[in-house]
Amino acid sequence: MIRFRLLGAVCAGTLFYVLLGIFCGRDGLWAYNQLLEQKRMLSTHAASIEKTHEELMLEKVALQKDPDVIAAYARRLGYVSEGEKLVKISGLAVTESRVWNPGVVLRHEDVRYVPENFCKMMGIVVAFMAYLVLFLHDFNHGYIQFPRKKKNFVNVKGLTVYDIS
Repeated sequence: MIRFRLLGAVCAGTLFYVLLGIFCGRDGLWAYNQLLEQKRMLSTHAASIEKTHEELMLEKVALQKDPDVIAAYARRLGYVSEGEKLVKISGLAVTESRVWNPGVVLRHEDVRYVPENFCKMMGIVVAFMAYLVLFLHDFNHGYIQFPRKKKNFVNVKGLTVYDIS
């Protein structure tokens, strides 16, 4: 029974250590989910930057090769070509050119996890508690008995005499 108690307690402590490491350890599920969330945020941010880049590239190509686009931008700046007359109308809202947002810098955040030494200590504590529970179970069922000191006494004509040795 002693071997089962010790083996059962060690197995329980090891199982708790392994489960704590799998779920909350450095490479556990909790850290993995945190990294996935960071990956989603970075992917979304990168996609928005790529979209802005594509729009700017299209605008650049249009400004380099399309004369109508060049003329439209020139008119916005106040240039007039030959034969055109400039008419300014007050009271109309001015169309604003789009201001491109380059975004903000996203930094990698360290993931939170339970340190390895804490997992080991908790495994040892659980093993000790399991051993204690198994020991108390055996003691209550009478599998373990501690030696008791026998009290030696002798009755001498109605008096009890204790043997003091």
